Amino acid sequence: MLNFCKILKTSQRKKTAIFFVLSFLTAFSKNSYANFSLIRDAETEKFLRELSNPIFKAANLDVKNIKIYIVNDDSINAFVSGGQNVFINTGLIRKYNTPDALIGVIAHETGHIAAGHIARSSEAMDNAGNFMLLSYLLGIGAAVAGSVDAGQALILGGNNTAERLYMKFTRGQEEAADKHAIEYLDKISYPADGLINLLEFFETQMIGYKDQIDEYLMSHPVSKKRIDLIKANTKDKKFSDKKINQKLQPHMDLILAKLEGFMESPDSTLIKYKNKNDFLSNYKKSIALFRKGHLEDGLILLNKLIEEKLEKKANSTEIGFLYEIKGQFLFELGKVFDSVVAYKKSIELLKNEDSAQAKISFASSVLSLSQNDSDLIKIAIKNLQDAKKYEEENYFLYKQLANAYNKINDEGRSLLALAEYNFYRGEKDKSVKYAQEAKDKLPKDAKEEITRAEDLIALNKKKDDKKESKKNNFTLF
Repeated sequence: MLNFCKILKTSQRKKTAIFFVLSFLTAFSKNSYANFSLIRDAETEKFLRELSNPIFKAANLDVKNIKIYIVNDDSINAFVSGGQNVFINTGLIRKYNTPDALIGVIAHETGHIAAGHIARSSEAMDNAGNFMLLSYLLGIGAAVAGSVDAGQALILGGNNTAERLYMKFTRGQEEAADKHAIEYLDKISYPADGLINLLEFFETQMIGYKDQIDEYLMSHPVSKKRIDLIKANTKDKKFSDKKINQKLQPHMDLILAKLEGFMESPDSTLIKYKNKNDFLSNYKKSIALFRKGHLEDGLILLNKLIEEKLEKKANSTEIGFLYEIKGQFLFELGKVFDSVVAYKKSIELLKNEDSAQAKISFASSVLSLSQNDSDLIKIAIKNLQDAKKYEEENYFLYKQLANAYNKINDEGRSLLALAEYNFYRGEKDKSVKYAQEAKDKLPKDAKEEITRAEDLIALNKKKDDKKESKKNNFTLF
C-alpha cells in the first residue's frame, strides 16, 4: 500500500487534495508486479498445469480459459489478475520439496477466480474512492469557509477511513478464498497441510512486529487467524494416502533441479554438487556449466543424462524436455545444424501442447541455418503455425514468422506477422500500420489473412486496453 501524501502549505493545498483522490484510486496498480518479468519454460508450465487442473475442475472452471504464468521473483507469493490469469512466483515453487504448499496456494487463488473477487475489488475500490472524494469536497468547503485545520482533518480522516474500508473488504475476500480452497482440496481428497505450513511460515516472519501491526490496515488477515480458520474446517478430514504426490513428486524433483540450475550462482552449484553423481545433481551441474560458459562440458554431461534415461526407458516426455535443453546448448555453441536435430527429436517425443516452445526454437534454428532453401523455410513456417495454436500471444513467434515469410518473398504474410508481433507487444500504431499494409499486399484469395488484418486494425483502435487491465487488477496471496 502506498503511503498517502500529507497536506502541504496553503498555496499547494488544492493541488495536493486532488492528488489524494488520484493516489488512492491508483495505489493498487503501482506495485512491484506492474513490471514483473515472466519465465517461459514448457516443462515447468506443464507441471503447474498437472497441479492446477484438478483444482480448476473441482471449482467448476474451464481449464482452457485459465492461463498460468511463472514470475521470476524469489518472494514467496502468487496472485490472480485480469479475471482468469494465475501468476506463481519462482520463490513459491522452490520453497518446499513437495507439491503440498503449491497445491494449497493454487486452491486459494482458484477461490478468488471462482468467486469473482477481481471484479468485486474494483467495485470496492470505487466505493472507497467515492467516500474519500466526499471527504475531500467537505474538507475544501471547510477550508474555503476559513477553517483550514478542520478541512485538513476532514481530508486526512477521509483517506484513513476509505483505506480501512477497502482493507476490510479484501480481508473478507482472503478468508472466503481460504474456505473455497478447503472445499476444492476436499473434492480432490488432498489435505490442507501445505497451505497451513505456508501460513505458519508467514506468521514466523511477523514475529517481533506484531505489536506494530494495525490489523485494520492489512489487506490480508493475520496468518494466525487464517491458520485457525483452516484447521477448524479441516480437523475431521483425514487424507493419509497422497496419491497425487506419488504421481507428481518425480516431475517436481526435475523442475526444482532445473530451476536451481538456472537461478542459483553457477559457481556455488558446481561447488555444492562437486562430489555428487546422482541424476539430479548432474542435471544441475550441466546447466551450471552451460551458464558459466563451459558449453562443451555441460553438453557432455547432459548427453550422459539423456543416455541414462534412454537406457532406463524413461517417460518420453522427460527425455523430450532434455532434448529441448540440448538444442539450446547446441545453438549457443554455434552448432546450429545439430541444434535443429536435437529440437526435432524433442518435438517427436513431446505431445503437441508440450512441444510448442520447442517448435518455435526449432524453427528459429532452421531460419538461422538456411538463407535460400525454400523447402526448409516452409518447414519452419509449418512448425511456427503449429505452435501458434498453443502460443497465440507469443510475440517472438510472430517475429520469426515475419522473418520466414520475408525469406520466401511472401510480403503480405510477412507484414501480417509484423502486425501480430506489434499487437502483442502493445505497439498499437505500428500494428495498425503493418496490418493496413498487409491488406494491400496479401493475395485476394487469402481471405482468412485479410480478415485477420482487418480484425487487428479494429482491435488496436479500441479504447480499452485489455493488457493494461491484466496488469492493474490482481489479488496477492
